[in-house]
Amino acid sequence: MTPSERREVAEAVAAGRRALASLEEAADALDSASNWGLFDMVLGGPISSMVKHWRLGGAREALDRARADLHAFTREVNDVSGIESLRVDVGAVASALDVLVDNPFVDLYVQKKIQDADENVQAAIAATRTVLARLEALR
Repeated sequence: MTPSERREVAEAVAAGRRALASLEEAADALDSASNWGLFDMVLGGPISSMVKHWRLGGAREALDRARADLHAFTREVNDVSGIESLRVDVGAVASALDVLVDNPFVDLYVQKKIQDADENVQAAIAATRTVLARLEALR
């Protein structure tokens, strides 16, 4: 392997590690939102709904960072797919209804959106780890 190829692999590995860290942060944020969502369904009220949506805001920010890091990673290596599916989109209406109306049907809907986003993040983590393992084997 030439020095230039080694440098490219090292850059790809560094970008992959940043992406993986961002994805794991997003997974943690989604886990926290999910826990608040479960609490909201069982014992919650307007305050727990607001906390849940505050946690979802943190998850959105973490997902934005993860998406940017994954784009950088894919510029280095074109083996990672599914970046655009990393979204938490509960919707403004559902968020408002969840806090104001606070009924079990809206809570279930929001919880499902959180679970869908978490599944996308877990798939992206697995794909990123696979690509990183291949890159690190090249070193």
